[in-house]
Amino acid sequence: MKNTLFALALTLSALPISISTSINPAIADSTPVEPAVSIRTFNLFSYYIRHRNSLGEISQISSSLDRADASFRVRSGLASSNCVSFESSNFPGYYLRHQYFQIRLDRNNNTALFKADATFCIKPGLASLTNVSFRSYNVPTYYIRHRNFKLYIDPYTTDSLFLNDATFTLVPPFTL
Repeated sequence: MKNTLFALALTLSALPISISTSINPAIADSTPVEPAVSIRTFNLFSYYIRHRNSLGEISQISSSLDRADASFRVRSGLASSNCVSFESSNFPGYYLRHQYFQIRLDRNNNTALFKADATFCIKPGLASLTNVSFRSYNVPTYYIRHRNFKLYIDPYTTDSLFLNDATFTLVPPFTL
């Protein structure tokens, strides 16, 4: 496990993002790569971002389907190489994107709107600088957050519940 985390840290350090140096050194400036991750919630330690029935949600992971649905390839952002896009590992060509403020898993249709909706900028965690938050590329005051076990983009607020719900931990992928 230690070697896996070290490899993940090295891989994530190559993400094309620009953020504060106070964040976990696993996330720093460099050149784009395409690592794979699973994404754990900050405030519900045993819950992970996953897709189910084309919608983004968080859940505990127990089955092989859960593990596959909670594993993503981190791609250079479809709308901006300074950000990232999350491609499903078990549905290649399908990306997490927001539509009507809800996070969905949809096939990339190569439109400018899809690319913008599927691009998120990794920022220092809103509740903890050693974690991460995902700011919407095309609605830049909105962040991915979980609410009632579903995923949405919601406007930034200093409310502690929002800050905790919009903070995540990148971990090695369950599957690939």
